[in-house]
Amino acid sequence: MAAYETKQGKRYRTPDNRQTDKRGFRTKRDAERFANTVEVSKMRGEYVNPSDARTTVDGLGTAWLERQKGHLKPSGYAVMETTWRVR
Repeated sequence: MAAYETKQGKRYRTPDNRQTDKRGFRTKRDAERFANTVEVSKMRGEYVNPSDARTTVDGLGTAWLERQKGHLKPSGYAVMETTWRVR
């Protein structure tokens, strides 16, 4: 996250260029370490938006199941689709 200063304090930019702020650091050093680790994860392509962690399995399951069609035999896909739908 690229950090910048405002009157309200330090703010950050996420990879999709949205503004955010992270609060709750005990020291400035802790805040800077956090910002540095986020910058490294962005450069590596490993950054995950914290709000994405709230996504449910139900929300991900349908898209995942569709991707399985490309590499499973129809009989194997049918078992997975039935299990997903019933359970």
